[in-house]
Amino acid sequence: MTYPYFNRLSRRAVLGAGLFTGTSLLLKACGGTSSTVATNGAATGAIGGSLVATCFAGSWEQFYREVLVPAFVEVTGGDVSLTPMVSLEQVAQLTAAPQNPPFDVALLDEGPFNASPRDELFEKLPVDLVENYDEVLPELQNPEGWGPTTGVQVMGIAYNPTLVSTPPTSWEDLWDSQYRGRVSMQGMQTTQGTSLMVQIAKMNGGSEMDIEPAFAALQELKPNLAGIASNAGALATLFQQEEVVIAPHDLNNVIALKARGADIDWVMPREGGIALRPAQQIVKNTSASLELAAAFINTALSTEVQTAMSSEPYYFLPSNRNVSLSGLLEDKLGDSSAEVLDKLVLLNWNEINKNRTAWIERFDREVQV
Repeated sequence: MTYPYFNRLSRRAVLGAGLFTGTSLLLKACGGTSSTVATNGAATGAIGGSLVATCFAGSWEQFYREVLVPAFVEVTGGDVSLTPMVSLEQVAQLTAAPQNPPFDVALLDEGPFNASPRDELFEKLPVDLVENYDEVLPELQNPEGWGPTTGVQVMGIAYNPTLVSTPPTSWEDLWDSQYRGRVSMQGMQTTQGTSLMVQIAKMNGGSEMDIEPAFAALQELKPNLAGIASNAGALATLFQQEEVVIAPHDLNNVIALKARGADIDWVMPREGGIALRPAQQIVKNTSASLELAAAFINTALSTEVQTAMSSEPYYFLPSNRNVSLSGLLEDKLGDSSAEVLDKLVLLNWNEINKNRTAWIERFDREVQV
């Protein structure tokens, strides 16, 4: 049996200006695919200069444009150009031009980052320049000296509440015969897809080193699969068109989709949600100063910015231990990031990366096409 390959959903919300309180920062939204935010000349302790930062499209880009970049500009007097890009493409571009990198600060999923030639492409984090580093939860700091987790995306089960009478409670519900032809997942070329496969393996006696049980379980899942989504945007399209009614998905993307009017909700499975832990890294050999790059990361880790990141409409789990969860995050996950981390599956990407390329090729042969 073969399955269609669904293309990217090319849509991005453009929101108006928002007011963010804390350290007297007025955060102004800005739009466009790539933008430069100029200094207002009134920042205190200004460093000045400019840098290019990458982020992921969707909720991450929205958060960068509406919260992080304006906060950084206010504090440093610098300016930032944003380049939305997936992790694998970022690593590819840096590998192709290590002496003349196209950007200065990168936001990367831990899998692609750990698999990259890190010492050749990135600088260890100068923690003496990042005063907010100590506020990051120990579980989200990097013991090898790289940048800590910026914010956690929690992967659980998305479902259509108008078409699913009883909300799912377990990853195993994806195999329920009532969902025949109505299930989807992302392919293994994505962090989400690989994470799910490892989790399926672990539920069936496997591990990060052995996902053979996941491939066996996927053969049993095939009757339920409507198709494999190429990315989060493609999965959103399937939900909007009601081609699928249940699928593994990130909480923040589900809530963004719900805000646009889709019939969709999200639950944490009893086995635990999966933690996706992207981090900001300083690129080597850039024209931007180390101080400015460190200030960008320091701003991202601040209590004020992290509080905004955890709130509407972004809903990322903050890495700063001083941020208390409220509203939807509290309802779905718990009172604090420390509490939530105890409920999440933290995968070992150093082990996963040893076999990931071969696994992706096998997945594409057996399932994707």
